[in-house]
Amino acid sequence: MAQLLSGYQDKDTIVHRANPVVKLVWTVVIVIVAMLVEHPLILTLVFLSTLPSVAAGRLWKQWGAIMQFAFWMGLIVIIINCLAGSGGSHILWESSFALPVLGKIRITLEAIIYGVFMTVRLMTIISAFSIITFTIKPDDLLSALIVMRIPYRTALLTSLSIRFVPTMFEDASRIADAQRSRGLEMDKGSKLERLKNKASILPSLLSASLERTIQVAESMEARAFGSPAKRTQFFKVPFKKTDIVIIILLVSALAVVLYTFFAGNISYDYYPSLQNIALGTEALVAIVILLMILAGMVPIEYFSRNRAR
Repeated sequence: MAQLLSGYQDKDTIVHRANPVVKLVWTVVIVIVAMLVEHPLILTLVFLSTLPSVAAGRLWKQWGAIMQFAFWMGLIVIIINCLAGSGGSHILWESSFALPVLGKIRITLEAIIYGVFMTVRLMTIISAFSIITFTIKPDDLLSALIVMRIPYRTALLTSLSIRFVPTMFEDASRIADAQRSRGLEMDKGSKLERLKNKASILPSLLSASLERTIQVAESMEARAFGSPAKRTQFFKVPFKKTDIVIIILLVSALAVVLYTFFAGNISYDYYPSLQNIALGTEALVAIVILLMILAGMVPIEYFSRNRAR
């Protein structure tokens, strides 16, 4: 598992070689649409639009490992929504007792469906971020964020965060191996015993993370981080005409979807009863344009790369 989640791996694929700014804009568009729109059909289609990039980048194993975590997180979301959200006209089950804060528990079809598609929303956002995590070098990410006029401190914090996540998984795996070499069985016994044994790595993991944080802070101080002098860049993100075209298309598609959303043409209500998921003409056109551009980033990059050769 730690090897699957070890972060960026250099591969000669279309997605890995794509411009990091293009991939960041692509991710931002997906996240904005997923956060704003609640329509179940649109959320599902936007999630599916991330799969061509997963396939083209040969990321199925890493992506699948991330999606396992997202699935269990989503399952918790569904359970909490069913317990806390008593709205809905189709009651599937109602308790005969009342809890102190929640009162009587009413599980409705609307609450389950709402929880399911909030899980789809969560998995869409995680899927998009996992793709850029596995296909963008941390240094390239920092340069791309600077190109996008993101404040330098924010860009550096983002880059360091993405760099630290796979490092933390590697530290956890190394500490677990050290514990096993000392005779601690982490994979035997009941689920509670295994959980208790695996929890023993947390103090060492926290200590290692704090020590690495101090080392990074000292390294940044030695390199005069925070100096008011104007910064220069050793590496600049190269742009092709195709990259600029893709960015313009992504921003234009997002603008069309935002206009359609604020006009109320792609709204959806789960409560008190589920609405018809059919889309109107304007909403259908906007979503088709968006999906064609999101999923079309891979073939556009493919033809651009072959033409350059």
